[in-house]
Amino acid sequence: MKIVVVIPAYNEEERIAEAVQQLKAMAAACTEHDVSVYVVNDGSTDRTPELAAQAGADRVVSHRVNMGLGAAVRTGLNAARQDGFDAAVKFDADLQHNPADVLRMVEPIAADEADVVYGHRFSKISYTMPFVRKMGNKVFTGLMRYLTKWDVRDSQPGIIALSRMYFENLYIPGDYNYTQQILLDAYLRGLRFTHVDVEFRKRETGRSFISWKYPFKVLPQIIQVLVGVKPLRFFGPLGAAFVLLACLIGGVELLAWVVGAADKPIVHANLTLGAGLFGIQTLFFGFLADLIVKLGQRRR
Repeated sequence: MKIVVVIPAYNEEERIAEAVQQLKAMAAACTEHDVSVYVVNDGSTDRTPELAAQAGADRVVSHRVNMGLGAAVRTGLNAARQDGFDAAVKFDADLQHNPADVLRMVEPIAADEADVVYGHRFSKISYTMPFVRKMGNKVFTGLMRYLTKWDVRDSQPGIIALSRMYFENLYIPGDYNYTQQILLDAYLRGLRFTHVDVEFRKRETGRSFISWKYPFKVLPQIIQVLVGVKPLRFFGPLGAAFVLLACLIGGVELLAWVVGAADKPIVHANLTLGAGLFGIQTLFFGFLADLIVKLGQRRR
């Protein structure tokens, strides 16, 4: 297979050269696949793009300004599609992951067993992850397991492998993060998922983009993917809930009037009517949006 390793990088001059060199060494030793290394310079203000090129990166794609990790991954995957690669592996510039794991990550894709492969860090982690980050990962992993029905055990690794089946028509609308967006997009498109155990080392340079703002930025992106790929999955339950609320309020108040406990059939008429109309309109909007999405997919 033709494989590209995509490295999103923002002010990573301390380790980008080492990361590229190690990946190129792995590629040179690989006889089974043709492996290239692309660096996506996400508006760095240091020497990241220059050092990446000097270290032997096959291509350096640059954003004029810092756009975010999700945007950098999207750019790298679009480049992989345009350049005809069969698979892409997203790899962190800080070398928390082992370059040797890249080839292990693509094995399920090469065997036609999966389209999306996520590294599972917790069986080979070499340090104690901070409690807050570990709990945050558990929460979002649980959420993705619920939304996708997949056996997701680690939803936020720095190393993932994607087949062309995925990035041929990828949908990563959010610029902040990418892991949950890819999982949900792949699930809603009926693709296949699996995990591969990978090494995970403590960060020695730079700093993580994850902060207390993380949940507030990621949740809207998850909703955006859900609405953009399967709108009825979002608007359907929402509309049905308001219709049910209207029926419940109206039914209880009507029953109270029948048994003589109220002076008129519907006491809260405006609330009942408003909830019912909002629910019906939301349902119709969901059906219309779903039809538009399906027509767009057919045209592609």
